[in-house]
Amino acid sequence: MSSLQKFVLGIPNPGSSLFDSTVQLFNKIGVQVAYNGRAFEGEIEGVDIFGKACLMRPQDIPNAISKGTLDCGICGWDCVVESGLENKLVKISELNYGKKLTKPVRIVAFSRKFSTLKENESITVTTEYPNITRAAFKNIPQENIDFSYGTTEAKVAAGMYDYGVCVTEGGKSLIDNNLQIVRVLLVSPTVFMAKLEAPELESFGKMLEGALLAKKLQLITMNADASVKDEILSILPALKSPTVSRLEDGGYSISTVVETKDVANLLLKLRQLGAAGIIGTDINFAIK
Repeated sequence: MSSLQKFVLGIPNPGSSLFDSTVQLFNKIGVQVAYNGRAFEGEIEGVDIFGKACLMRPQDIPNAISKGTLDCGICGWDCVVESGLENKLVKISELNYGKKLTKPVRIVAFSRKFSTLKENESITVTTEYPNITRAAFKNIPQENIDFSYGTTEAKVAAGMYDYGVCVTEGGKSLIDNNLQIVRVLLVSPTVFMAKLEAPELESFGKMLEGALLAKKLQLITMNADASVKDEILSILPALKSPTVSRLEDGGYSISTVVETKDVANLLLKLRQLGAAGIIGTDINFAIK
C-alpha cells in the first residue's frame, strides 16, 4: 500500500448481531465508526490506514473482499465457509466475540427432542447455511434441503422438517423450543479477513486481539514495605513480570497485570502479606 492509498474496511451493518460488539471493540483501542443514519458507507476515525468503512450484511463481506470491493472486513467464519472462500482469502485474526458472549458461535444441526432420526433419502432439512449443510449431510438429496429465511427452530418444532441447521450462541432458543443439538457442524469465531496480507492489517488485527484480551485482565498496583516485597512478588502472576519502583520512604510500588477471575483471591493474599494502597484498574488493550 502506498502512502496515498488506504484500505476499505467492511464491518457488519447496524442491526446485525455483530455490529454493536464490533463498535465497542473498536472503541477500546480509540477507533470510532462514524456513519449517517441508514448510509451504507462511513468513516473510521482514530486510525489512518482506512479510507472508509462499508456497512453491509456479514454474509456479504467475504464475497465483497473476494471481488475487490473491500480490502478487508470483519464477519463470522461461518460466512466465509458458506461462501466457499476459506482457502482464497487471508485470515488476519480470530476474534472470539459474538453478540453477547466472548466465545465463538456454533453452526449446529438439531431435531426435536428425543428424536432418533438417521440420515436417509426421506429426511428433510431446513437450513440457514445450504452449502455447509450439503457438505455435512451427503446422504440427503439436495432437493430435501431447503434454505431458511428465519424462524428455523419453529419449523422443526412444528414438524415441518426433520432437521434444522442454524447458528447458536448459547443454545437457549433451542432449549426453549424443546429441540436438541445432534451435531456441531462448525465452530465459528468472528474473523478479520483480507484479500491480501499487509503489515498494517496484521498490526490492526493484533490491536483487536489485544482489546479482547484486556477484557479478561486488570492492572493491579500496590505499595509494599521492603520486608515483604520479595514474598509479594513470589505470588504475583503477570503477562511478563511485575513492574517494581523504589519509593522515597524505602518501600516499593508494584504493578502487575492479572486475570480478572483471579483478582479476589489475590487481594486476600496481598492483604495478609501487608500490601497497602491496592488499586485495580480496567485496561483497554494488552498486546503481547
